[in-house]
Amino acid sequence: MAPEPDEVEYPEGHWIAQSVGHGDAVRQAATALDYHFRARADVLVAMELVVYYQRGNNKLRLQPDVQVVFGVEHCGSRGSFRIWEEGKAPDFVLEVASPSTAENDARHKAREYAEIGVREYWRLDPAGTLMEDSLEGYVANAGRYEQVQPVEGTGRGGALRSRVLGLELRSRRQAGVTVLVFIDPRTGEEFDGRLEEAERRRRIAEQEKQAAVRENQALQQRVSAAEQQANAADERARALEERLRTLTAHAPTPERDLS
Repeated sequence: MAPEPDEVEYPEGHWIAQSVGHGDAVRQAATALDYHFRARADVLVAMELVVYYQRGNNKLRLQPDVQVVFGVEHCGSRGSFRIWEEGKAPDFVLEVASPSTAENDARHKAREYAEIGVREYWRLDPAGTLMEDSLEGYVANAGRYEQVQPVEGTGRGGALRSRVLGLELRSRRQAGVTVLVFIDPRTGEEFDGRLEEAERRRRIAEQEKQAAVRENQALQQRVSAAEQQANAADERARALEERLRTLTAHAPTPERDLS
């Protein structure tokens, strides 16, 4: 007898990078996206988190290299992503190709991701030899994927726009590996997920925040000092007015000339 859906276990996934370059590309993409959405508690960015998409069947599973899901809690204790519990499929999925996975990613996984409702499916070739283009993006349309075309008129050299993320993506060779670079079209800022770069940006943001706090405190102090000076001036003016009234009240009345 088959087990009831509630009795089925959904194990956590295990991941082994196919190469140093493959691991670097996956980790950097996840780090970059996690950094970008760090202020939002309703965005899940996950690396190698298993997606189960049919309740009661733990054989039907996918394990995206990177996924982004909007509208769900970013919970660190989540060991898997079960679509029937979360209420939706991942919005964005990235697969980083390797010699053993490139064909499967291109054919079978693309079909499965489309079937479960993933809105955008992206592929990156860290080796630069496994795909015709080092970066490909696909957007769902009527249950099938259509390829994302390069952004025109931006001067950003073949960038592809992810409407789901609100970012532009392009590939870059870095230490012999092709990695993913993200561009915020609102600011033109580029970030690629290197840990030291993310930390540098965090420090800069913190320094800017502290500088703004100090500037605000200095402004408050100047305003307070100005108010104190104004109050002191008012007090002096009132004292002078009072003294003038006193002097006027005690001054002798001029004698009338009767001649």
